[in-house]
Amino acid sequence: TLSMLALIRILVATYVVSANVYGFTLIYFQKKYREETDEKQINDGKLFVAGLVGGATGIYVGMFVLSYRLHSMFLMIVMPILIVFNAYILIMAFTQDFGFVNEVYRASVKNLITLKWLI
Repeated sequence: TLSMLALIRILVATYVVSANVYGFTLIYFQKKYREETDEKQINDGKLFVAGLVGGATGIYVGMFVLSYRLHSMFLMIVMPILIVFNAYILIMAFTQDFGFVNEVYRASVKNLITLKWLI
């Protein structure tokens, strides 16, 4: 299970990095689209969902690096809250060695052993 735990840690770290890169890229392309079309109304739904699934830091950094959507009170309040939420989930998962995954893994192995004896 040690190698499985290492694999899970690598996968989670890769997921978090890719979610934040996606969030930053989403801000970049939203800014580029707005400059090209001069559209006034921008949907915050995609940004909220991307921030909720782990990309809040990328979105928040992208807002400041690109100087875009800094006037949006919704994003300026919600993204830091989501950053704290995402950090809390990651810290809890890493400090408990993904205990919930280990329990599922142990249960599935136990079920496979039981099925093996039944056959």
